Amino acid sequence: MSLFSVERGPVPIYLQVKNGLEELIRSGSLPPGTKLPSSRSLARILGVSRNSVLEAYDLLRAEGIVEAYGTAGTYVSEVSCARNIPKSVEASRLSEGFRILERDSDGRLEEDLSDWASMLSNMGGRFKLYAHDQDAMILSGVTLAFDRLSAERFRSCLNYVLTNYPHRLLAYGETEGYGPLRQWLATYMTDRGVTTSPDEVLLTGGFQQSLTLLCSTFLNPGDTVLIENPCYPGALICLLHGGANVVGIDMTPYGVDVEQAHEMICELRPRFICVTPFCQNPTGVTMDTQARKRLLALTKEHGIIIVENGFTDELSYSGRLVPPLKTEDRMGCVIYMGSLSDILFPGLKIGWIVASKPIIQALTLSKRAIDPFSSPILQAACYEFCRQGYFTTHLARIRKTYIRKRELINQTLEKHLPPDTEFRVSEGRMSVWITLPPGIDSTELHREAQALGASFIPGPAFFIDGGGERNLFISYANSSEQGIIQEIKTLGDLISRRLLGRA
Repeated sequence: MSLFSVERGPVPIYLQVKNGLEELIRSGSLPPGTKLPSSRSLARILGVSRNSVLEAYDLLRAEGIVEAYGTAGTYVSEVSCARNIPKSVEASRLSEGFRILERDSDGRLEEDLSDWASMLSNMGGRFKLYAHDQDAMILSGVTLAFDRLSAERFRSCLNYVLTNYPHRLLAYGETEGYGPLRQWLATYMTDRGVTTSPDEVLLTGGFQQSLTLLCSTFLNPGDTVLIENPCYPGALICLLHGGANVVGIDMTPYGVDVEQAHEMICELRPRFICVTPFCQNPTGVTMDTQARKRLLALTKEHGIIIVENGFTDELSYSGRLVPPLKTEDRMGCVIYMGSLSDILFPGLKIGWIVASKPIIQALTLSKRAIDPFSSPILQAACYEFCRQGYFTTHLARIRKTYIRKRELINQTLEKHLPPDTEFRVSEGRMSVWITLPPGIDSTELHREAQALGASFIPGPAFFIDGGGERNLFISYANSSEQGIIQEIKTLGDLISRRLLGRA
């Protein structure tokens, strides 16, 4: 089927594609609501480059002729001014043809994976390479160790709410989340310096759902998003899923490189900047005061949103909590994302977003489409857990346990790692970021470590466009004290052996 002709000549290819599509739309051949083929599929049909199709789609979107809905695709706008012409048989065939363009003649769907899906597949495979058995003696987990006392207390809270409110909690809940828990979180955030009302809190299924909701609500395919490099792989997956053009900002000992961020903002006009101000994952770096103020000033000046990952903010081992970046936000340009799952039990899947009311309302509409109500039972039990003070005592006990482990791992690293090896033990996570001596590759080291029963995540898993060959990430959350000593000793021996082999 020929849609329209595209020829090389004085008129740019992208403009011919744009004009051809616009003619079909305005003639009524492609009525409002018709889904256009993916840029990849249309480029293949027309025999042009995909970039030409992307530019054509951008122009059509800018003129309001088509609308993009994230990963759902691009559709002819309802207000595209199509003429009131009866749809011909040929037009019907054309519309049907657009619906089947997503399939190859042999029915294979693999060829029509969108770019983000392909990137997700590649990235998922790269990270899966470093997966591990949860029951093995390993250091590569990123969650807290199981806390039996808190688990028993949570069980009692669950029994309480099911006994007293079964008719309410076994029914549909509110999309915004369980009201009393939102009220508790609003008070909790206010106590931490972020003046918040329940209407400015949205409960989610955790940080990754929070970020996915944000992308689906405010991100158009191809929009640029800046993120720390290296970064948390889960955040990168969400951004790619949302169709973002993800660009990494280098990390410094004081947080993200703000001067580099300034250059990127001026050049790329990003939609968001995603940062983790406290104990960044994976480096463990905490953003200093000067970097915080400079970053906020930049976003205010250029009208850009900061997405703040507040993961484990509450676990500062010193007991002195670093205030969220949002405490200094006077313009509503910071969207804060927290998680109860990561500091209680991962299976809870409870996170929250704090933002201005209009943003929360928009995110709620998006959540209604994909997750109308998260479990009211778990949210109610979590509220009861917090209301009775168990959350506070849980944090105090966890800090005490991991302060001791942190001291042990510091001593063990200093004792067993070769002198040219650098490391940073996080002040608020159960993790270490290691920089190996020059010439030592963490991926190669990983294969040897696995054979000896040790485990870690090689640095390349955290970098956006290559890098991290000399880095590796270790978590000691689920390791016993003896296990920590043995793991680090094994790692130190492997590094020393490689250094000797090069001598």
